[in-house]
Parts: sequence; C-alpha cells; structure tokens
Amino acid sequence: MISMNENERTSFLTGQKRKRGSLIAYNISSLKSSTSVAEEHLPISAGEEHEMSVKKRRRTDSFEKLLPLKYAKWSSSSDQALTHERQAGDDILSRYEIGRKLGEGGFGSVYEGKRLEDGLEVAVKIAKKPKNMKYINISGHPTPLPLEVALLILVNREPKAPEIIQLLDWQDQPEYYIMVMERPSPCEELWDYLKRHGGILKEETARFIMAQATMAAHICCQRGVFHRDIKLENLLINPETLEVKLIDFGCGDLLRDSGYTRFLGTREYFPPEYDVWRRYHGRPATVWSLGVLLFVMVCGCFPQEEDLDMIEHDNWSEPGLSEDCCHLIQSLLQQDPSQRMDLRDILLHKWFQVTQ
Repeated sequence: MISMNENERTSFLTGQKRKRGSLIAYNISSLKSSTSVAEEHLPISAGEEHEMSVKKRRRTDSFEKLLPLKYAKWSSSSDQALTHERQAGDDILSRYEIGRKLGEGGFGSVYEGKRLEDGLEVAVKIAKKPKNMKYINISGHPTPLPLEVALLILVNREPKAPEIIQLLDWQDQPEYYIMVMERPSPCEELWDYLKRHGGILKEETARFIMAQATMAAHICCQRGVFHRDIKLENLLINPETLEVKLIDFGCGDLLRDSGYTRFLGTREYFPPEYDVWRRYHGRPATVWSLGVLLFVMVCGCFPQEEDLDMIEHDNWSEPGLSEDCCHLIQSLLQQDPSQRMDLRDILLHKWFQVTQ
C-alpha cells in the first residue's frame, strides 16, 4: 500500500473548468496482443540502475555552450543511419541555434532550439553521462547506442505514433549525449495545463487526454519499451487542440518479462508492489501510473491511503464523476497487479465508448 506524506502529495485549487465539445472517437482496432520485442535488443553495459525521483525545475537562463570535444559518435534517428566518427567541427550543436532552457531533471537539461538550415523549431536535450552509462544494440545500428536514444528510436519506428515525441537527430559525445526532438507549438506540460484550468478537468477533456496517453503507453510496450515515468510533467499538450505527446524516456528501459527490482521515476506514481515485494513488471506498473494520471486529472489530487483502501474494497466513488469513470479508476488502481486491468484493455473500457 502506498503511503505518502502530506508534503509529498500535491493538490490543486478548484477553479473554472474549460468546456469542450464532443470528442473524436478513437480507433482502437490496433490494440492487438502486445508482443515484447526486448529480446531482440541486447544490452551491452547494463550498469546499475539508480532509484531516484525526477523532479523538473523551471529554468529560463541562457544556454552555455559545452566545451568543444575532440571526437563524437553521431547518427541520425533513421533506422538505416550508420554511426560515424566526426571531428569537433561537425559538433551537432553547430547546426542549431540554442535558446533558453525549458526544463531540467535528473537526467539532463532541455533547451529550445532552431535548426539553422530551415528554421525548424526543436527541443535539444543535453544529458551528462553517468559512470555506469548503459548502451544497447538495436537492429539497424551497427554499434551500441545510449539507452535513451535507442528507446526513442524504437518507439519512433514506422508507423509513427503522433502520441510520442519524435527524435530528429542525436549525437554521442565522450561526456554527454545530445538529442534533438520535435517541439510542438503551441504546447505546455499537462501539469501546467491542469493548473491553469483550476486543477480538475471535465470528464470529456480528461477522456480525450487519457486516451492519447494510454495509446502512447501501449505503443511503447508493443515496441519493447518501458517508459517508466508516465506523469503530468512528461506529457506535452497543445492547449488549442488537446493533442498530447509523451516525452522524456530518461527513466526508461527495454521491456522484459523478468521484471525489475529497482524503480526509476517519480515517487507518487510508484506501483504498490514495489513497496511490498521490491519487484514489479513493466505493463502492470504502466497501468498503475495511468490510473494515477487519471485520478489526478479528475479528482485534483493524488490518491491517498483512504482512497486506495476504498478501491481495494470496491466501494470508492467521487462526487461529480460518472459511474464508468469511477469504475475505470478502480480497475487501474488495484493494488494487486494480477487484478489490475490489462494495458491492452483500457481503451476498450466503457468510459471510452463515446460517439460524436
């Protein structure tokens, strides 16, 4: 059972909620059996996972260019691209105009950028390598890649998923690895969007967002990737269209059937089986994090012990929420992972069965 201190638990102020019209019906015909492809990708240096809570901190200071490095391994995100040795004169950063810092976390800093050749607006993530940096081999690339880069390449394979951020370019340097990603405009973190709209979303808005987040999670697992940090801050939303994109694979790993014994991610989204058994599996943990996400969007706070107790006894409800929404939340937040709804079944739930 999860227990959090009050200062670990965040609540939102209740306020005016944005009205939305009818939602687009989601095509869920692609939700077939999800087959893990992790065995196709061999880890080269697993290193030691570190348990940490990734908290993004806002930054608006200017970019300070990294010291020139003599050699760098480079590749584009294309599956056919080869890895080359390039001189410092071809540093990836020389091809972009770097602007202000957009955010910072435990795995690196993200800056706004513009591609010099065509003016395309991008996001540039610069991550300092830990001593136990993990590299893996994936098909289409002859040399090992930084884990986060490899995970993004895997989830970006065809057909492209609009719910997942696209990797455009990357470079592996001796002390850092750099990733250039699409930067949707306009966009903001779902956390900020929620705060701006009073801390609680109407069900139809939450449904539209939740469907996209669930599809992104499903595609990640289907392509052998465990994101491990699905949360409000890692979902970008277009405030005009409500289109959502999953970002930041810095806590991710290859999806494996054997499970995991250490958790990287955010404490409020930990699955309870980790606290009890110190072991968890990718798909059930992903379902739990989606349940927390939905709970926060429609209830305005993280689930508390009493909420989880009532869910466990099948008598939880929230004033103002539909019966279908409450049932879905209870199905996602089952403390026994074997009783939790299967990731592939979420979008088949009655709550999502809406018509225009």
